[in-house]
Amino acid sequence: MPPLPPDLRPPDADAARDYERIWTALYRTDAAQASEYDVDAAWADLADRLDLAPLPDPVEDRRNERTARPPHERDDARSSRYVRTLATAVLVVCAVAAGWWWQQPVSVTTAAGEQTTVTLPDGSTAEVNSATRLSYRRGFQSLPWVPASRRRVRLTGEAFFDVDEADRPFHVVTPNARIEVLGTTFGVRARTADDRSETTVTLSSGRVRLTPTTATSATSEVTLSEAGDRSRVVEEQGPTSPETVDLKYVRAWRNGGFAIRNAALPTVLGELERRFGVPLSLRVAPSETAPMTLHYAAEAQIEEVLRDICVIQGLSYRETSQGYELVRDD
Repeated sequence: MPPLPPDLRPPDADAARDYERIWTALYRTDAAQASEYDVDAAWADLADRLDLAPLPDPVEDRRNERTARPPHERDDARSSRYVRTLATAVLVVCAVAAGWWWQQPVSVTTAAGEQTTVTLPDGSTAEVNSATRLSYRRGFQSLPWVPASRRRVRLTGEAFFDVDEADRPFHVVTPNARIEVLGTTFGVRARTADDRSETTVTLSSGRVRLTPTTATSATSEVTLSEAGDRSRVVEEQGPTSPETVDLKYVRAWRNGGFAIRNAALPTVLGELERRFGVPLSLRVAPSETAPMTLHYAAEAQIEEVLRDICVIQGLSYRETSQGYELVRDD
């Protein structure tokens, strides 16, 4: 057994003997120490004679430190935990709100007498006529940074689309029809009259396919491929066979004009109300009027159109507190 190192030998003789005894005990087996010598008692006896403080207990010291911490520090610790918990809750709420916001479609609505042009997420454009609602997914994406399989817009009213070519198909969905395109220009009109949904598509260029929303087979679709081709879906029936129309009737409203073909006078007045946002009333029986066609290429004015209608129909118009009314002179 090695002797006690010189740097551990205290000057006091009694202490030195105790150190020697402890040193000897440390080099013996646990069984021998337990049977012949109590190390803890020796250390306690030595500490009493040298007036030494007991060895610190790390666990107890940490417990005492927390207990002895000033009240304001304990309050600060609780406040810090509260702030961290609140921050986490706020982040969760913000994430949920952002997800909900992303799922809400972008919606553009025009009032009667109002028109606008919308640039869609892929660069395509939609010229939106009066009293129309157009909606689509943000970014044409199903989830943030996840492109949807198709570019799709929903339309109630009237719009003219100029669609950029892309790998994904472009769909316009109306209350009773679906139009599928890949790079083209066309007009879509989806109105409800006499409680009947009607969708009319007029092609300016390119190629589109028109299908009722309840179609169950390929025979319920029609393809428009020539400029001026027009087809119509009424309710869930159709589409009608393509007919050729003069595109000037499609362009008129886009240039600030007004156009309508072979329509009854009540229908003409309804279109004028939407186009100019002015209430119009007919004070004669519709049966006493005749269908008519009107075309104003650009910058049409409501009184100019009413004057021409009255000349054709043998009527007169007058301004009221709300708009205009058409009457027959006695």
